[in-house]
Amino acid sequence: MTHRPIFPFRRLFAAVPFFAAAAAWAWGVQTSPDRDSRWAFSYGAFLDVSGHVDETFRAYYKATGQHSKQALAESYDLDEFGIDPPYGTFGLHFARQWEFFSFRWDLDVFSISADAKARRNYYIGLGDDVKYGGRKYDHMQIPGGSDFSVDFNGALSDLAFSFTPVELRFSDSFAIIPSIDLGLAFFGGQWKIDAGPARGTTTYQNPPVDFVVGGSSSSFLGAGAPLVGFGAEFRLGQPDWVQWNTRAGVGAFRYDGSTRLFTGKGREKDLELECLSVEVDSRVLLPMTETTCLELGARVRWLSIDADIRSKERDTAAIIAARERFDKSASFDTLLGELYVGISF
Repeated sequence: MTHRPIFPFRRLFAAVPFFAAAAAWAWGVQTSPDRDSRWAFSYGAFLDVSGHVDETFRAYYKATGQHSKQALAESYDLDEFGIDPPYGTFGLHFARQWEFFSFRWDLDVFSISADAKARRNYYIGLGDDVKYGGRKYDHMQIPGGSDFSVDFNGALSDLAFSFTPVELRFSDSFAIIPSIDLGLAFFGGQWKIDAGPARGTTTYQNPPVDFVVGGSSSSFLGAGAPLVGFGAEFRLGQPDWVQWNTRAGVGAFRYDGSTRLFTGKGREKDLELECLSVEVDSRVLLPMTETTCLELGARVRWLSIDADIRSKERDTAAIIAARERFDKSASFDTLLGELYVGISF
């Protein structure tokens, strides 16, 4: 057996008291009055966008003894819909620092357009009706091998309040500001799917549901979640002169309960939802006048969402009466990178 080298934890922990003793700390944050607020404009891109929805298990088939039909479960991946980043973004950003608290707001708008060929028959539930033969349908079939397009015009916005109790200053030109963060992230916009002219109907699922073949439909899609986390800002340079500031933060959210909180009325399901956000923001502040500074910076953010939606019914008779659909597992990940220029004052 070979022995791996042991990490020198004793040396690391022995250095902690020395590192802490080297820092002079003070309550609150010392910020020059010409840089406690800022506005910035950014241009960037979603460098990665990935996601999938998997149908996992249908309690109705188990309750009725149709176990072989569990194999009818479908899976959808964003790659199948022609999603191929990068996609450009334009952003507006604001921040304000007080002695013990700070506020940040970020807004990024974007447009995604993709063309694809259906790899198989896609059966899609719609947020808005599509018309055919004088009737309205809320389900669409895209036949395998046919062309279709997807467009999404939306925005990603988040705001955060931070508690900044102390500032750790190691020299006149280097300080660390830890924070406890509470925020809200929102993603939403208008999407449209176009599968050509509506050209017939078909039935699918058990019990049967009418699907219009082809057609186009658009509707609003949106979701939001609170985030709780922590961060730290590293400031290099004199407080009233040229500075290089870098902030890193992590936020998370977990929910285990009913879908009613998010969807309101409708068929209630059990939902497990996890959201994780990691962000790094680095900028240089260059004094221009006695009251303003030019800011040049870059920001990277990774956002990950995982969800499991399951039948709420447990009684066999209730499951059969409700004709429960498939349980679903979904995930969504995106990586945003941007450059910005702004003014602090």
